[in-house]
Amino acid sequence: MPVAGFDPLTSVHFHQTDPGIRWTKDATPAIEFNPLVPANGVLTPNVVALARGGFRMYYTGFAPGSTNTDLLGHILSASSPDGWSWTHDDGVRINVHGPHASQRTLCPDVVPIPGGGSRMYYEARTPDAPTVILSATSVDGLDWKLEEGIRIGDGAWSYGSPRCVYFPTDRGLVYRLYFHHYSFPMASGLDAQNHIVSAVSRDGLNFEMEPGVRIAQETERETYAVYAPEVIRLGDGRFRMFYAGWAAGIDGGIFTAVSDDGLEWTKTPEPLLDLDVPLDCGMVSEPCVMELPDGRFRMFYEARDGERRARILSATSG
Repeated sequence: MPVAGFDPLTSVHFHQTDPGIRWTKDATPAIEFNPLVPANGVLTPNVVALARGGFRMYYTGFAPGSTNTDLLGHILSASSPDGWSWTHDDGVRINVHGPHASQRTLCPDVVPIPGGGSRMYYEARTPDAPTVILSATSVDGLDWKLEEGIRIGDGAWSYGSPRCVYFPTDRGLVYRLYFHHYSFPMASGLDAQNHIVSAVSRDGLNFEMEPGVRIAQETERETYAVYAPEVIRLGDGRFRMFYAGWAAGIDGGIFTAVSDDGLEWTKTPEPLLDLDVPLDCGMVSEPCVMELPDGRFRMFYEARDGERRARILSATSG
């Protein structure tokens, strides 16, 4: 049974007002690079509000003292009272594991579930195989239990960077999962079909792919891929998506699109955040958005500087 007071439509990825398209980059990193693995150490942020107040950020990194650089990272977390200063949580949230995640776990998205607790959808990588989307559940947001099976994966395409949004239908509540669909082996070019697509599920575990493409490769800034959708339901019923676009020689950029139904999207052509300051001149990617106590919004994103050191940076609306 659903938890009393649980409203799936406003419980996650919901903001009453539109964060909009005007963002100012913050000068101070949210999560600094890891000197042991500077290029691959700190990536893919996902921020959730805590019931007791404050925020938790889930991200890909290496636990303190990790020296096994054959691995590409696992999912960690940090906590903040205000969305500005962050303290690393002890331990690992989702470690590497077999059979589908022996090399890396990344791109977490944490959503509350009707029966209580939370589910995390995440991308999983093992060598020489397409990536898949897996899931785990938790009561406290720190200790996670892996769920059996693959949520999204077919052995032919790579799937990842998931975001889950609840949708009402005439048959009841469904989970809609947005995620990237990549060629395997990875190919580039506007005909590579490295798009953002979606799937739906009645139980959050068994998903059916939806027809069509949500965000397609179409422009010169998308010749490598579009991916990492951050989908927000707005108070007026519309939706805004922030996503990353990659092109040959340009490692990222944050773009946006809007939709009335969550299926058909209209893009804003110019990037909202580009590779234009020293801390992010090497990469801008993987956006996530939280609402600050004063009503403004903060967007976190992964970035690399000119020496390819990876950090999580932020920008503030307005």
